Amino acid sequence: MNTWSMQSAVVPVTGAASGIGLAVCKRLRAEGATPLMLDVNAERLATAAGEVFGEACDSSRYTYAVDVRDSAAVDACFADILRAHGRATHAVAAAGIVDSSNVLTTTDEQWHRVIDVNLHGAMYFCRAAARQFAQAKRGSIVTVASIGGLKSKENRASYTASKAALINLTRSLAVDLGGLGIRANAVAPGVIDTPIQDGNRAGLDAVRQTIPLQRIGTADEIANGVLFLLSDLASYVTGETLVLDGGMTAKYR
Repeated sequence: MNTWSMQSAVVPVTGAASGIGLAVCKRLRAEGATPLMLDVNAERLATAAGEVFGEACDSSRYTYAVDVRDSAAVDACFADILRAHGRATHAVAAAGIVDSSNVLTTTDEQWHRVIDVNLHGAMYFCRAAARQFAQAKRGSIVTVASIGGLKSKENRASYTASKAALINLTRSLAVDLGGLGIRANAVAPGVIDTPIQDGNRAGLDAVRQTIPLQRIGTADEIANGVLFLLSDLASYVTGETLVLDGGMTAKYR
């Protein structure tokens, strides 16, 4: 048995239009799975779907423009998925945003925007997925957290708080859903070369020197970790956080 195999898997992925979410979709597609791409940006989503399924494919049936902050919209999306593709088998919560304001200057709007996407949106998505999995008594959820959920950093209060909460939400999913045959795990990426870094290219060289592997990670490398946790190779792994940071958090300073 090929325990890497994701053949016939139906996998909704949030944040699928770019970065780690897009890389996960490409990896799933390469393994024979059907990634279902969710993102708030419909235009960018259509372009990304062409990269995953090919320009000749009618990728519209694999894309869902949805704001994960809207629980009703997320539930409706999963109802659409059930009608169009049958029950989802796996799920990846990769949608996330960052804000760089200091605790003293963070506005209520900035705080709620990050928490609403990174934590509330993940909860709504994972809950909807788990409700489908529960009927089959089988499923696997992976959330995309961050090493920012394990350690703090200046000017990242909302982001690090949301990612720390996401890690513990994932543990709660594992505890609550384990009896239904559903696994839930998180990945915690370090500094990864994705579009979220576009405004910080100048600072990446300095960061690179602090990483034991002496390089910035790639979205494809995170996708490999996600695939492992989704797959049956991780069949006895649940409630865990897989750190993928090139050794950053292994250092004392």
